[in-house]
Amino acid sequence: MAAPPPPPPALPDDVVVEEILLRLPPDDPGCLFRASLVCKAWRNAVSHPRFRRRYIGLHRHRAPPVLGFLHDWEDGGIPDFFPTTASPFSLAAPDRRFWRPVDCRHGRALFLSDRRQETQELLLWEPITGARRGIPVPAAFRCQWPAAAVFCTADWCDHRDCAGGPFGVVFLFAGEQDRHVVTSACLYSSETGTWGKLNSRQDEFTMEFQNHSSVLVGRSLLYFLSDGGTILEYNLDSGVLAVLDRPPDDYGRGRQRFNLMLAEDGGLGVAEAIDFQLILWKREASDGTDARWVLSRIVDMDSFFDPVTLAPVLGFAEGANAIFVKIIYSLFMVELQSEQAKIVCSSPGFCNLIPVVGFYTPHSRLQVPGGEHHSPAPWLKQLGRGGQQGVWEEKSLEWAQVLFDEGCMAINEKDLAYTADCFRHVLEIRVRHYGGLAPECANTFYHYGGALLCKAREAANRSGTNLRGKGQTDGNMTGDGDDSDLDLAWKMLNTARVIVAKSPEKTMEKRTETNQSVTTSKL
Repeated sequence: MAAPPPPPPALPDDVVVEEILLRLPPDDPGCLFRASLVCKAWRNAVSHPRFRRRYIGLHRHRAPPVLGFLHDWEDGGIPDFFPTTASPFSLAAPDRRFWRPVDCRHGRALFLSDRRQETQELLLWEPITGARRGIPVPAAFRCQWPAAAVFCTADWCDHRDCAGGPFGVVFLFAGEQDRHVVTSACLYSSETGTWGKLNSRQDEFTMEFQNHSSVLVGRSLLYFLSDGGTILEYNLDSGVLAVLDRPPDDYGRGRQRFNLMLAEDGGLGVAEAIDFQLILWKREASDGTDARWVLSRIVDMDSFFDPVTLAPVLGFAEGANAIFVKIIYSLFMVELQSEQAKIVCSSPGFCNLIPVVGFYTPHSRLQVPGGEHHSPAPWLKQLGRGGQQGVWEEKSLEWAQVLFDEGCMAINEKDLAYTADCFRHVLEIRVRHYGGLAPECANTFYHYGGALLCKAREAANRSGTNLRGKGQTDGNMTGDGDDSDLDLAWKMLNTARVIVAKSPEKTMEKRTETNQSVTTSKL
């Protein structure tokens, strides 16, 4: 009797883990993120460029998911990046108190600095890698509400994983010049680091671009929509700036009820909300002035809900073929191909939404805002109790716990700067939810202060200076308003002490300096 064949060789554990992680759903990136927190080996696996290439290749036949959206609604309870995924997930977007999002495409988001600053600039942010790059605005820029668009310029790129490569930016603005209203646009190239020629045209009135973002058709045509409903076309090849007519008013459209999108054939389209229907238009391709708008299709929203009146279309997700629309007091995302809709949140206050579309894989290190434009200032006095209730509140607290765990892991790796950043974001979330002196925040105040203190000690050891700073003068841990790591550390630790003194029954985790282990003790 023949002997049975030998069993196949066992696969190494790391190979088995990678094969399992590759099959996590791309439309729920929180799963992959939490997997990266299990251990260092898993984090190294999912953050490797090879894993990302395989992950995207495995899902090459499906559209990239909508991870969430950026917005400029001035509500402190709503995060700068609002997730649309099933489980808690976040990206460390630039603080909208300092940066207004204006566009997102091809793995890059574009922001404009607050117009109250003396010198404005653009900020390029890659949501997946966390990389940032400043771009000066054109010298001729003079207006309050410009428009801008970012796009990949790499040849033969399929735009599924093009972060880090060459890109272009188109900046569009209108204003008065020699007693005439002039609309101007110019093109920036990352390869040369300069703006090209300014192309201008005279118009009858000044246009503002606060409530709409751009749409890219093919590789050479960008379209913008002004707040007044004017459609502008910018040709990337020729630099010509032109004004297009709008779709007909057959359905009684108001100028604030529609938004630009891509039509089914990849050309320019428009989506407008009328009563409880979505009216989709497309611009027929033709040569010269014979182009015209034709009705593409009508989506009846009463098939998902009771008949309601739709509010304006608030954004279009390029690559995912989805739009955002407000219905009464809720925000919905509608996938146009399947005509399926899902609720995103129950907040009525959004205006212009800029979707973030792409395949998410964790970076080797979570990226969090840093630098003078991104850090909270002054300290945490601007963070009051309250904020948005409901779905986001639950998700934000879960995200805070994820960041807290990540900060504790970073301590073991002696990455003190990253530890402090994690605990800072945890503190912001918990203070917004519970209040500045709530017992639930004592633990976070203590850990944040401890991380800052260790960070300051490490910096002092490198420079050979004395750690005792003005925050320690006469043994008083209050500081005098300076926002250095040491002074901020005393503020955090003192706040934790005050909270625990008011609630002595509360205990908190304390990290000892000798063995870096976590024990439980009272302050």
